[in-house]
Amino acid sequence: MELLKFELYKIFKQKTVYITFFLVILFSTGFTFQLTEQWKKDLYKEWEGPITAEKVKLAEEKNAVLMKKLEDAPDDEPFFFSERENAEMAVYEGVVWAAGVERNTVAYIKELDRADASAADKLNVAMLSELDTSYFAYNVGPGKVIDFASVFSIFITGAMLLIGLSAIYTQEYSSGVENYLLSARKGRKQLLLAKVGAASIYTVVVVAAWELFNLAWNTVQFGSEGWGTPFQHYFKYYFSPYDFTLLEYHVVQMGFHLLGAVSFAVLMVLVSSFSKNALISFFVCSALFGMPFLVVEMLMLPEWLENIFMFSHIFTMNVEPFFNFFNTVNLFGTPVLFPFVAVVVMVGVSVVAVMVNLRYMKRKELSV
Repeated sequence: MELLKFELYKIFKQKTVYITFFLVILFSTGFTFQLTEQWKKDLYKEWEGPITAEKVKLAEEKNAVLMKKLEDAPDDEPFFFSERENAEMAVYEGVVWAAGVERNTVAYIKELDRADASAADKLNVAMLSELDTSYFAYNVGPGKVIDFASVFSIFITGAMLLIGLSAIYTQEYSSGVENYLLSARKGRKQLLLAKVGAASIYTVVVVAAWELFNLAWNTVQFGSEGWGTPFQHYFKYYFSPYDFTLLEYHVVQMGFHLLGAVSFAVLMVLVSSFSKNALISFFVCSALFGMPFLVVEMLMLPEWLENIFMFSHIFTMNVEPFFNFFNTVNLFGTPVLFPFVAVVVMVGVSVVAVMVNLRYMKRKELSV
């Protein structure tokens, strides 16, 4: 326990940790603040609830009136919708979008539900059949929270882990403490476990810190209404077969992000133990973190190879690729959903990293 406390103290005493966190949080705001006025939220009240054919028809008619106003505007004069008209248009389009999700689901089930359907298609149909996407409400706030956790969180967590943990072992090498630890009968094993524990706790604190900021920042600007709406109403997840509300998805999203972050922190401890130079450790860890994303984005890869990269730490922390579509891995004829594969991979990487590190330290002791 004392070793764990000491390792935590060494991590949190670094001034660069706090400076980095402040800067990445600052830049994540985009230096903007957009307070949503209450009257804009109130426009959704009369449309809130289950989507009906009458609501969709009315929304389409009202939207057509606005479009007719645009068409009738003189060509030689600039035309702009008023702020209220833009807000009303967003409501109408949201209603039509929500209805489209339901229609798309029904049509896709009919397309997949064939006599010769594969095991993956049958699983997809079963999941789609459980969906209830009819409830509509104002949900801009939850959408912004989820978007922040998908995009900015990767940069924040990644930067904080690289700054705080890349030198977690190299400090012992540079200070000469290594020789003392190698001569201790149990020093290396206890120190390793303390470092892994401290790295994991530090990661949890980092994720909790930016999540609190995320909730506060976006709730103040956009409100907290709409957490109970289906997450398919958020455009990124239009085709998702997972039966989540926005709140349920965000909880799952945070769980996967934290799992990927802790797994990467444990991997960083391993890299640091092999490197006596903090700079080398930093660049190696940076490459391990960012390269999968660059490879997928910049190269035309076969689907099977791209899927392998999807189970790297950066994509696990992004979470989005696991839930925006129906994706499975064929395991001996059985389709296994991406999220389950990702959990196994992250846990496996963590366990292997700790075991390799223990073995390395044991051999290092024997070689002295």
